[in-house]
Amino acid sequence: MFNKHLIPNTQNLPEGKALNITVEKYNFLVTKQKGQIIVYENLCPHQKKPLNCSSDSVLDEEGDYLKCHHHGALFSPLDGTCIIGPCIGSHLKKATVGIEQGNCYLLLA
Repeated sequence: MFNKHLIPNTQNLPEGKALNITVEKYNFLVTKQKGQIIVYENLCPHQKKPLNCSSDSVLDEEGDYLKCHHHGALFSPLDGTCIIGPCIGSHLKKATVGIEQGNCYLLLA
């Protein structure tokens, strides 16, 4: 059984952008890539720290990759794979997303 949590503003999230949400004391990154909403836990696999510091953007300067602002690691927003940095080859943990009546929901077990 999943607990369903509405992900706000996904209809207005621009392609290639990311936002942070907190659900049940956990922090998540929500991004829209190729028209699909993808959600990851906001924890770098290197030292289990959030990718961003406070209100910093979680995207790199060009907006192409998710970036850990602690160590400079870059992650593919499509599959969460670290392509540069101390945790190269590791992955961000993907969260389960459901869509119901046009709304996106984070599904937590």
